[in-house]
Formats: sequence, structure tokens, C-alpha cells
Amino acid sequence: MAEMAEIFRCFLNFCVKNTIFAENKIDMIRTLKYLGIVVLLALTACNSYEKDYEKADAVLQEAERLYQHPQGERADYLGADTVQISQELANAAEFFVRREDFGKAALAALYSGYAQKEDDDKILATKYFKDAELYGTIAGDSLTMARAKFNIARMLYNERAYKDLIDIATTACQMCGNHNIEMAFLNNLIASSYILQKDYPSAKTYLDKSLTYAKEGKSTRATINVLNNYSVFYREQGKYDDAINCLLQMREFINDSIQQLMFYMNIGTIYVYNNEYNTADIYIQKALDLSTVVVIEPETTAMIYFLISYIKEQQGLLESSLDYYKKYSTLQYKIQKESEKKNLYSINRQYDYEILQNTMNKQIIGRQRIILIISLLLLLVAIVMIVSLVRQKNILKENKEIKQELDKTKDELQKSVRPEVVEEELSRQLHLIITANRIDEHANDFKNEWAPLVRKINNEKDSMFEGAAAAVERVYPDMYSTILQKYPNLNDTESKVLLLSCSDLTNTEIGYILGLSVHSVNKSRSEIRRKIVV
Repeated sequence: MAEMAEIFRCFLNFCVKNTIFAENKIDMIRTLKYLGIVVLLALTACNSYEKDYEKADAVLQEAERLYQHPQGERADYLGADTVQISQELANAAEFFVRREDFGKAALAALYSGYAQKEDDDKILATKYFKDAELYGTIAGDSLTMARAKFNIARMLYNERAYKDLIDIATTACQMCGNHNIEMAFLNNLIASSYILQKDYPSAKTYLDKSLTYAKEGKSTRATINVLNNYSVFYREQGKYDDAINCLLQMREFINDSIQQLMFYMNIGTIYVYNNEYNTADIYIQKALDLSTVVVIEPETTAMIYFLISYIKEQQGLLESSLDYYKKYSTLQYKIQKESEKKNLYSINRQYDYEILQNTMNKQIIGRQRIILIISLLLLLVAIVMIVSLVRQKNILKENKEIKQELDKTKDELQKSVRPEVVEEELSRQLHLIITANRIDEHANDFKNEWAPLVRKINNEKDSMFEGAAAAVERVYPDMYSTILQKYPNLNDTESKVLLLSCSDLTNTEIGYILGLSVHSVNKSRSEIRRKIVV
């Protein structure tokens, strides 16, 4: 679109110049007509472009509202149709790329990846995160690049690809700059991978960094995540008291029911590890009670059932343990079936998405062809206008040089000019000859009566040129014979054109007198200039 705007700007400039240098009103009207057509085409294209831009921008703003946490953190859940939102964001990203607005394209691709990850489509999510990273690189948006890498690393965490995770997350840390919240989450993720690899010294280093960044960023959510990871760190080493202390510190920052439920589950799990089943039972039962009033993942509910079943078994309450294990098994079976159903749905959706993408690609190609055709038309008209402008300039230059050469000849003949005859009279006589002959051409009803008058106006000559030549020689005696003697290399037509150029007649009028087209007159002028101008 920017190229079209530049072409249109250049074309408008040419049209204005051509209008200024137009030889007559017909050329000016023709130029303005072309300009009007092009303006109409440009306005139509711009109107469609503005609508597309407003739509893409609105989708991006809605995604920012849904995904951006008030403290600047990423939201985990949309609570909306993630497939539709992801597709709209992907289309918006493509639009911004065509517009070369890579900053907005990077954000749109990033949010599209969020939506796909929420819908558990890892393949598409990874694709969009990599697109966001690419567009962010072009736009120089290091923060968006870091966020994209962070989400790719999180998916690698679920796949247990810890080495690749650490490499990607470390690179992302270098892009964050002074964004403490992102640094806190990235270092915490690296620490988690080291914990699972049982590299506790490295895990401790990154946990300390993460907690520092979380406090500097004043992010309660990041602080809760880090302290929870600290508890896992100590729990895996058998330091249960330190793990419980971390969770108790975390409790001070809890501000919603889901975080409270996770606190009960985590502290209950630690007491299970420490064989304190009665205390563990208290906290896990609180988690179970809270799970009935908040929306949580079925996997979390299944884990609660499993923990209670295990605790009851250790307490010797086998019947109660069996009841909870049945609940756990039933829920696990539903989760597995739902997972299979979701996988099948994902395959069907991928197929539908490919069909939709092919349709969208066809529409995009169609639009691009229209834009290309309009651009080529604008370019073609611009080239025509350039050629016309250059031609007009050349004609003006030729006329000026021919006039200078004729002025020399007229100066030589000026001494013999009768004082009472002036050049204004010459112009009047020549235009009168043209007018009389034009009337004579259409005066069929009174041709015999009109012919003597025309002959008189033609200075009793048989042709218009002879009459015009006689009128010229009243002002400049022997002008025609002087031209023939001075410029013997001119042919008959060129000599006649040069003679009539002594007056203020236009090329069209000269052509009418000689029975030539305007193009022939211009060609003769070019030849005259080549032959007589040194």
C-alpha cells in the first residue's frame, strides 16, 4: 500500500505539471480526466485498506485486554473461543506483515500462540510463537521475542526437554533488559528444570535470582510461583520444614481461591512426604472442599482424590480409601476419554483449519492481484504522463530555438517593414483567413456567394497557405524567399511551417492551413530545429 501511495503521489505531481504546461484547454481537460479516474481508484483502494486496518487493530487491542495482566503479566485463561480468536489474530498478524508494521505483527502472533497453547494445540502454538520471535527481531522488539521464547520453553518443560529449555530461556533472559517480571518467570522456569534434573546448586542460584526479580518487579504472582518452587526444591531434598516455611511465606501473598487451593494441596503433599498423615489429611480435605466452589482442571481434582485415598490407606481407613480411589479411577477414565476425543477433534480442526487457510490464501491472492493491477495501471498512466511531459518540454524548447532563429531573420528584414503594418495586424489577418475557410467548408447553401469573399480574404490567392504567406510578407517582405535562400536544406513542408512560425499561430492552426496533422507539424518543427539551429 505504501508503494501505491508513492506511485500516486508521483502521478499527481506529473498531472499538475502537465496541466500547467498544457498547450490548450483540450490537453488540460484530458489530463484532469485521467487524474480524476486515478483519484477515484486510489480512494477506493484506500477505503478498503483503512477498513482492514481498523479490523486488525481492533482484534489486537481486544487480545491485549484479554491477555495482559493489570500488573503487566500474561493472563493464563481467556474464557472465550480460543480457536476463533487465534485465527483472527493470525490474520491480523499477516495483515500487519503486509503493511510492514512488524511490531504489531509480533504482538498479534504472540497472542495467537497464547490462544493455541490454551487450547492445547502445541504445534500451532509453537508456529505462532516462532512467528512472533521473527517479527519481533525485524521490529527490534526484544521483549516480545523474550515472551515468545519463554512460552516455547514452557512447552519444552512439559516435554521434559530440559537442555533445550535452559538454552532458550537463557537467551530470552538476555533480551528482557530491565523487565523484572519476565526475568523472574524465566529464571524460575530454569530453576524448575534443574530441580527435576536434581542439580540443586544450579536450581538454588536461579531461584535466588528469580525471587530478587519478583520483589523488584513487585509482582505477587511471580513471588508466589517462586516460593512454591522453593518448597519443591526443599521437599525433593527431604528438607520438609524449610519447604513448609516457604509455603507459609507464600500464603501472605495469596489473593484468590485457586491459589489458596494450590497452597492446601502443596502443603498437604509435603506432610504426606513427611509421613504426617493426620496433618496432611486436614489440608487435603480443605483443598477438596474448596474444589467444589472454584473452577479447576479435572487433573487437579483427580490428584486430590488420589492423595486422600493414599492418606486414608495409611490411616487404616481402607473402605474410605477405596471409595476415593474409585472416584480417582472414574475421573481418570473420563480424562483419558476426553483426551482421546480432544485429539480427534484436534485432527478434524486441523483439517478444517487447512481448508480455511487455503480459502483465506485465495482471497489474499485475489486482493493482491487487484492491488497489483491498480498499481500497474497507475504506473502505466504515470509513464504516459512522463512521456507527455518530456514531449511538451521538448516542443517548448524547439519553439523557443526556432523563434530565436526567426527573430534574427526578422531583424534583418525589419528595415524594409512598412511602419503602418504591425504584427498584431498579421495575427488578425491569419486568424481571419482560417475562420473564413472554415466557414467556406460548411457553407454549401451559399457557396457561390461566399467564395469571392473568401478569395478576397485569402489575398486573391488560390490556397490558404498562399493567402497566409501574402499576409506574412506584408509585415516581412520577401520572408518566404529569404527562408528558401537561407535554409536550402529544408524541404517544402518545413519551409512553409517555418514561415508560418513567424506569427502566433498554434501548431493546430498551422496544420489546418497546410492540411497537416498536429503530429506532422511537431515532426517538421523537430526537423527544422535539427537543420537550422547550430
